[in-house]
Amino acid sequence: MRSMLVTTALGTIAAVVLMETPALPQVDTNSGNYMLPLCQAFLRMQSHDMATITNELSTGGAQSGGIPLSMMQAGMCAGEVIGIAEMLKGSDQAARACIPKEVTKEQLVRVVVASVEKNPANMHEDFGTLAAAAIIVTWPCAK
Repeated sequence: MRSMLVTTALGTIAAVVLMETPALPQVDTNSGNYMLPLCQAFLRMQSHDMATITNELSTGGAQSGGIPLSMMQAGMCAGEVIGIAEMLKGSDQAARACIPKEVTKEQLVRVVVASVEKNPANMHEDFGTLAAAAIIVTWPCAK
């Protein structure tokens, strides 16, 4: 009997605690809000300035987790932007980009970052869509 009372009391306490605990906001890892700081960290790492790079490596920039995590996350942005650019170059669809061969990976990321920063009201949207739009607008194909 006592065991049943204890179990019931613990169950009630757990239910009350769960009801009173605020839900943690979900992070949309596909949004411009999430990806922009990663892209900015990537660009800081491309600066070739020893003090900037040292600071980025020691602090992890905008992301916590140490050197490997911050570098991996910054690389996620660059990888997504480069992948989208390659897809748009090879597309025979209406959504295409004619990116000159001389354009560097850093320039691709800079174009996307500038576009996202210029339109902060859209940062909640899908980063891939924002990146594709920035690339297509910057390097349209002749009609």
